[in-house]
Amino acid sequence: MEKFKEKINYAERIFKALASSRRLEILTLVLEKEDICAKEIAGELGLSQPDISYHLSKLRNADILGKEKQGTRHCYHLNEPALRSVGIEPKLLVNEEGGE
Repeated sequence: MEKFKEKINYAERIFKALASSRRLEILTLVLEKEDICAKEIAGELGLSQPDISYHLSKLRNADILGKEKQGTRHCYHLNEPALRSVGIEPKLLVNEEGGE
């Protein structure tokens, strides 16, 4: 039963993090570029540094994004297994044709 509760809590964290259109926009950029730095994301979406930091931390805390420091830059990549573990196919998040 404890293992089941852990899975439920994990899924809850992921779905809460995905319940933001801004964070879905960020995921779209990360999926398209595969490895993108915070400054690039902020520039693409027109967000301030504090706003992008907030959203990226939510995604990282939910285990959806991984972070790698490259010099002074923080670059992000998608943790696809985390999304798949709760039944989400990452590529479907950015399919503009709606699966057609």
